[in-house]
Amino acid sequence: MRTEREPSGVPASGEEPSLEDLLAQVALGHEQAFDRVYDLPAGPVFGLARRVVRDRAQAEEVAQEVLAVVWRTASRYDRTRGSALSWVMTMAHRRSVDRVRSAQASAGRVAAGRPSA
Repeated sequence: MRTEREPSGVPASGEEPSLEDLLAQVALGHEQAFDRVYDLPAGPVFGLARRVVRDRAQAEEVAQEVLAVVWRTASRYDRTRGSALSWVMTMAHRRSVDRVRSAQASAGRVAAGRPSA
């Protein structure tokens, strides 16, 4: 069901803004919108990172990094290419996989007797 929106893309009064709408506001530098952007995907981002990296502390770091990237790159989100949550989760998955690969490479260097980079 589609709801009425104001011309600015902001939801009509009484309606919660979507993640897509909030990202548009973040792209304009609205810090309060980022507070909501942070809250909406933080749980799913952490959960995905936790499943991929399997270490709680590493997953927390990945989640923080991803949400910082969202803040810096919100203007790159293109709603014609998919949902905002998919955009954020794709970043989370890529960052998580990068973290695992980095740890594996480091462990391989240590096992081979080479100093880590």
